Amino acid sequence: MQLYSRQQVYQLDQLAIQEDTQPSRQLMHKAATAAWRQIQSDFPECHDLLVLAGSGNNGGDAFAVALMALQAGYRVRLITMGDLERQSEESRFYRAQFETAGGNIQPWAGTLPEAGLIIDGLLGIGLNKSLAGDWQQLISAINQHPAPTVSIDIPSGLNADTGNPMPCAVEARLTITFIGRKLGCYIADGPDYCGEIRFADLGLSQSAREQIPPSCQTLQADNIELPAARRINSHKNDYGHVLVIGGDRTMSGAVSLAASAALRSGAGLVSLCLHPENYQVAASRQAELMVSTWADIELQLARASVVVIGPGLGQSAAASRLLQHIAATSLPLVVDADALTAAFVDSLQSTSVVLTPHPGEAARLLDMTSRELQQDRLQALQSLTGRWPFVSVLKGSGSLIGQPDQPPWLCLDGHPGMASAGMGDVLSGMIGGYLAQGLSPWQAARSAVLVHALAAQDFTHEQDANSLIASDVIAGIGRVVRRIHQQRGEMAC
Repeated sequence: MQLYSRQQVYQLDQLAIQEDTQPSRQLMHKAATAAWRQIQSDFPECHDLLVLAGSGNNGGDAFAVALMALQAGYRVRLITMGDLERQSEESRFYRAQFETAGGNIQPWAGTLPEAGLIIDGLLGIGLNKSLAGDWQQLISAINQHPAPTVSIDIPSGLNADTGNPMPCAVEARLTITFIGRKLGCYIADGPDYCGEIRFADLGLSQSAREQIPPSCQTLQADNIELPAARRINSHKNDYGHVLVIGGDRTMSGAVSLAASAALRSGAGLVSLCLHPENYQVAASRQAELMVSTWADIELQLARASVVVIGPGLGQSAAASRLLQHIAATSLPLVVDADALTAAFVDSLQSTSVVLTPHPGEAARLLDMTSRELQQDRLQALQSLTGRWPFVSVLKGSGSLIGQPDQPPWLCLDGHPGMASAGMGDVLSGMIGGYLAQGLSPWQAARSAVLVHALAAQDFTHEQDANSLIASDVIAGIGRVVRRIHQQRGEMAC
């Protein structure tokens, strides 16, 4: 699945018009027809529509849908917002057709009538500034109305590039989007406002689509790399040795989760290196893990093939000394949690590095606030990859993976139940496990993000999502990977 910025969608629109050798009115008709068919399919019993139309081309789509509904014998009430004197020729045409067919148009007057279904065609993808008060009042009235809402192309008020409300947006039950999937529908708050998303390409050819590279692509089971099937005649040293470093006083859980995830992801050997006060508790948790203390860091680095640094590390003087050792190594690194400081990342000698910040950690790296970062997650990812020549995973709802000079990838899988302690530690361990088995940082990051999300979803198939904890994800790794191999017709290990 390919995702596009608003500017790229405008370019796709022009290609569709050129390709069809028909006026843009025909493209509007195609969009309205696709929307109308989807509405009939999803709401077959509803024949009482309230259509809300703005003055732009999104409003033109709404006028055309209202016309089709009226001609089909539906009860249609149409309310407008905005200056209709600014309508495009195409939008004005369908407005006139609706009125000629007997449709009645009323301007927004502060209240919405009863209806069985609301059709939102107020604002399209061009919105890039905060909405004025009267628009906010209308959107609030839509969201408080008991009828479900279908948004045409994008929920009104949602930024098509960032997925943020401006500052409010229509809360749609269904969004029917055209030509190109808008990035903002899939990142940040976009999924919460869009509801179910249906896509209609309006007949745009693949050759035309290939002229516009997408802003982002989505992870799928068929576009990730997994470790190769193991040879029968092999042993543990063939599959790497992951060293997980962290676990300051009272924080042994994070480093233990990361180590267990590396082991479950297929690493041949996994060692823990943590604060000496945590040695006994860590050593008793999982027999397959080798446990040492920070005092043994040089010996452990000599044995390792991959290092995961940061889970539960803390910010003590001893932790700072550990970071100096790690900065000098050439081993592949996964840098997480407390290790994610600009000073440390700047000092790294390794060229095989994956950074795994959550929004707060990424904001710290970029010297900004989390709120500022969340206003444009894709731009934040690009800032990370622009400053450091490494793979970066910006975690969160819709995790993003990027590296310099590569289009970013977005993970649409996962579940809100993942908003719990230890999930990031599990992900860093999984990336380390895949690195140990020979995947590149780019491959390991993309594969681990998807498998991590799918393992969380797997848990929710049979149990309540709110009870999901990080160790449940570790338990699901094997099932998910086996399922991916089966889907791809591959022999699982």
